[in-house]
Amino acid sequence: MSSLAKQISVPIFSGQNYDYWAIKMKTYFQSQKLWEIVEEGVTLPEDSSTSSLAEKGKLENKKAKDSEALYYIQTAVADHIFPRISVATSAKEAWSILQKE
Repeated sequence: MSSLAKQISVPIFSGQNYDYWAIKMKTYFQSQKLWEIVEEGVTLPEDSSTSSLAEKGKLENKKAKDSEALYYIQTAVADHIFPRISVATSAKEAWSILQKE
C-alpha cells in the first residue's frame, strides 16, 4: 500500500448522493492503480495448470489488488449499507451492487 493511501481517507457512502461518492472513489482507485480491477474484475484462466510462473505471479498480484479494492469499498460504506455488499467476493461485484443503489 502506498503512503498516499495511508494519508487519504475514503469517502463514506451513506445511501445518498451515489454519483458524487462514485466519482470520488473512482479517482481514489485510479490514484492507487486499482480502478481497472474494480471496473473489469479478475479473470481466472480456465486451466491454470498450463500457466507459466510469470502468469501465475501476475494472477496472484491481480487477486491481491482485487482484495485491496474490495476492502476499500467495504470500508467506504455506512454500516447500514454494508450488508448489501457483504456477500460480494470481488471489488467488481461490490461496485456493481452499489451502482444499483
